Amino acid sequence: MKPFSLLHLLLFTVGILILGFLAMPAFAQDAEKMRELQRVIDAQQKQMEAQQKQLDAQKKLLQDLQKQMESLVKDADKEGVTVAAEKPAEKPPEVPSKPLPEIGGALSQDFKHDRVDPTGANVTEGTSKLKIEVPGTNTTIGVHGFAEFQIIHDTDGLNNNEFDTAGIPVDGAPSQTLFSVNPTRLAVSSQTRTPAGRLNTMFSMDFNGELDRPDPRLRVAYGEWINDESDYALLAGQTFGTMLDLRSVPETLDFAGPTGYFARRQPLARFTKLFGRTVTAEVAVETPENVAYIDADPLTRWPDFVAAGTWFIDGNYLQHLRLAGLARDLRAEGIPTGSTVSAFGWTIAGSGKLKLPFLGARDNFKFGVQYGEGYGAQIKSGPADAAFNASNNSFETIPVFSTYGGLQHWWLDSLRSNLVYGYVNADNPGFLDGDVLENTTYFAADLIWNPWKTVTLGVEYLWGRRENKDGASGTDNRILFSSRFDY
Repeated sequence: MKPFSLLHLLLFTVGILILGFLAMPAFAQDAEKMRELQRVIDAQQKQMEAQQKQLDAQKKLLQDLQKQMESLVKDADKEGVTVAAEKPAEKPPEVPSKPLPEIGGALSQDFKHDRVDPTGANVTEGTSKLKIEVPGTNTTIGVHGFAEFQIIHDTDGLNNNEFDTAGIPVDGAPSQTLFSVNPTRLAVSSQTRTPAGRLNTMFSMDFNGELDRPDPRLRVAYGEWINDESDYALLAGQTFGTMLDLRSVPETLDFAGPTGYFARRQPLARFTKLFGRTVTAEVAVETPENVAYIDADPLTRWPDFVAAGTWFIDGNYLQHLRLAGLARDLRAEGIPTGSTVSAFGWTIAGSGKLKLPFLGARDNFKFGVQYGEGYGAQIKSGPADAAFNASNNSFETIPVFSTYGGLQHWWLDSLRSNLVYGYVNADNPGFLDGDVLENTTYFAADLIWNPWKTVTLGVEYLWGRRENKDGASGTDNRILFSSRFDY
């Protein structure tokens, strides 16, 4: 190997310089790229710092919302309100139970009518098909009613559209045929939602003011306030008396319905309380003016007092049972003495509805039975309440037993029949004349067809008998054709 000389060193140094000079543009380009990359890194770092600030702000907002939710849950627990969790806990299997009445429904006068099957036209208030929301309020107004036309033929003329067996003449009367639109009805109702509960009103009229021709007559006019939270209601106005169990009245085409049921609509004030969704209790004060006396003119002092309880069983055979009691202050001015006299009247009533599934799914039997003294004028085809005995200046109540019942059978969903019975018997004081009412009997059988839901067509046969205290009696046979168009 040759020795490394100075010439060699010089040549090597010159070569290195030449190579460095040639590589300088490439190094310059790499440096520029490095600076550009640094700028990109710096920009991304700033963007990440900004995003981190946004995430921190969102995290703080979520924490604040979480605290607010926890506060709301605590407040809701104090007020008894349940707030749903994100994943609700699994509920234990529910124990099957029988259906209960509509919540708060049993408190309403409207609910006291039979809501399952049709009842007598004279005690039914239909459901409004036209409902109007009043703008800017929580009130809904309903309008409903029906137009009814009847052809009536009597073998012993009663001379009116009601088959009132107490009016059957005992000495006979000519047969006659009547055309009637008296049952035609118009009703206007309202429902208002308030923070304290529901406020309902009802006004209805028919054209039975005169029994032998159409004449406008007020039927019901009342307002009721219902508190669903505490399950009680207050009603004031004119409606069916509290003694009447509207759910137990059999269906008839006859406008007046069966003998023996509490047929009065009268002014009253009533308090209703619902217990456990299965029992209702009612307490009412009612007008003392609806009385009928023999040889005495009415005077009033204290209102009638009524208490009733209804048990909604809804079992396989028993739908409901009801027990009611009436106490009355009967006060009058005797004729011809002019002396003021008084007596105590009372009544105990039981009623209900039975299901008859062994005859048909919708077949049923409705019934009522009453006994008391001094209540005859409160029931259809009943006697007077009391009589004045001028010989000893006494005022005696008339004891009365009354009952009614109706079997309803459905041949088809749109075709049904009713067999209806009613009976009233008075235990008249011995001093009364022989022509006063002793007992009366009512029977009806019909076939009713609904070709459409709002159209009711039917034919009914009615038989009635009146017997006086002296044994004189009379009977009447009636054939009735009816057409009714609801709106």
